[in-house]
Amino acid sequence: MMSAGRIILIGVSLFFLSPLPSLGNSLPELIGAFRLKQVISGKEAKQEIDRLHGKKIGYKAGYIGSYENGDKKARIWISEYSVKSEAVEGIQRMSQGLKANEGTAFWHFREISIDGLPVYFAVGMGQVHYFFQKGIRIIWLAVDPAPARETIRDLISKTP
Repeated sequence: MMSAGRIILIGVSLFFLSPLPSLGNSLPELIGAFRLKQVISGKEAKQEIDRLHGKKIGYKAGYIGSYENGDKKARIWISEYSVKSEAVEGIQRMSQGLKANEGTAFWHFREISIDGLPVYFAVGMGQVHYFFQKGIRIIWLAVDPAPARETIRDLISKTP
């Protein structure tokens, strides 16, 4: 028969040995030369993402990651949908909306291909902006211009 102390010790050990819940690998610790400094998830992330869209959009989860490398900054917004077809529709709406409103906050909008993945690109607010859809996720990256190409390539490679 085990003592109560031994049962507690085993329980605590299992707790610390068990992996912590992840964000579904949504936010990598490093992208390019940038290190993750802050994560926003849950209701707070959804409110921020909806605010940026100017309306509520139909996705199941949102994540925001703030990254730094010295004085350089990057930020990722991720919207996770229930099924891939919803994410495909979402990226189409985003690209059409950005293209229709080019020149208001973003310029030089275009679609490019990185490793065969369609990626949308624009410049605005002092940063380079990329957004793309992969699986059930739509990911938007805002990054300082100098490390932009390296950062987007690394982010794409780390996105499931």
